Amino acid sequence: MQTAIMYIVITALMAPVLLGFAVPFLAAAFIAYRAARTSLSYDKRVALASAIAALGIAPSYDDYGGPLPIFVRLVRGETVAPAAAIVSVAATLAVVLVLARRMSRQRAVTA
Repeated sequence: MQTAIMYIVITALMAPVLLGFAVPFLAAAFIAYRAARTSLSYDKRVALASAIAALGIAPSYDDYGGPLPIFVRLVRGETVAPAAAIVSVAATLAVVLVLARRMSRQRAVTA
């Protein structure tokens, strides 16, 4: 349990770094969201954009607990365990979806 809490705290503290690396994915998510305006429903567009963003943000941890996005490790030629990558992307997708839904509700309420 302590290990899981440690990874959550480290990831939260390193979130700006993870988001910095994910800028191209965030831009692609925004473009996909806008481009799919006419062909997909709102919920599907949010899910698509969140999935793209999660692929760029999902962390992979080194031996010392330092997180870097999975794609950065793959570009560097480092190995990433497939099971760990799937869990990381799924957890990140869940967090991004919740945040996207909360932000869209806030926007609808204030608009």
